[in-house]
Amino acid sequence: MQTSDILPNGFLWNEAELEAGHPLNDGLASLALIGDDLSITLIGTAFIVSSEKTSCFAVSAAHCFEDIRDRLHPNKHHHPSTPREFLPAPSDVELKHVKAIYMKDSAAYFCDLGVAIWDVGTDLAVFRIHAPPETPDLFDTFFWLSDDIPAVGDPIVFIGFGEMQVTSDQETLHSGQIARRLVMRVGLVEAVFPDGYYMLKGPCIETSVSIYSGMSGGAVARWRRDGNIEPFAFISHAPEPQPLLERDKSGHAMGSIINAILKMVGEKKQAVGLRINHAGVGRNSQFAADFPFFPDN
Repeated sequence: MQTSDILPNGFLWNEAELEAGHPLNDGLASLALIGDDLSITLIGTAFIVSSEKTSCFAVSAAHCFEDIRDRLHPNKHHHPSTPREFLPAPSDVELKHVKAIYMKDSAAYFCDLGVAIWDVGTDLAVFRIHAPPETPDLFDTFFWLSDDIPAVGDPIVFIGFGEMQVTSDQETLHSGQIARRLVMRVGLVEAVFPDGYYMLKGPCIETSVSIYSGMSGGAVARWRRDGNIEPFAFISHAPEPQPLLERDKSGHAMGSIINAILKMVGEKKQAVGLRINHAGVGRNSQFAADFPFFPDN
């Protein structure tokens, strides 16, 4: 495949045109925080790696959950610059205020999170999403993961939700509109860091892709002409400001490589083993049965 086929005219990144209701939506969700006043704050993207009809497991970025923690507990008792090693162990985050917004067949579902665990060092978060009781067979799609890491110069694709916003209806109490756009951007690997780089303490890549902030936690995969998406990493972060519309400028967006043990279970299921040196745990007391999936040590 010629790089010029996807990055013409000196472009450093490019964006695919995705129609409304594209099948990629079936494997993605948005994280949302619901306030006591029922206000909604959209946080980031997640992608499903294992589905079990009534529930699924998803991957996102740890800083999305740290953002949720900060919004739930804004009055901290330490200075923001205090090194993490001098801080007390963080308390669990109550997930009853957190929802996964999932779209299927043009219908939107606000799904509960049961339990989550995340590692701020690698920026990896893994959590379980539960289907609403009235739609017990909601989840039947997931992304097959890959351990095939690209080299410098290889084309890759970033997939997540951008241009996320919530508009309140001034005339109707607790009413409004949620807007988000499924974004798929193609770029090149600029560097591979097997031992981590700067804020990321695990293997990661730097790319030429430019991202919207809401794409954090989305999927990173090799670009394939057949359209098959098998993520090997997730979208972590990028320097600000981003050249969101200037395709001849690099966004230097970072992808954190998922350190996973992958095993096929039949033709339609994969077993994913992840090692997480966690610094954050979220629990929803309504789903106590989920807790053994993420033991405390």
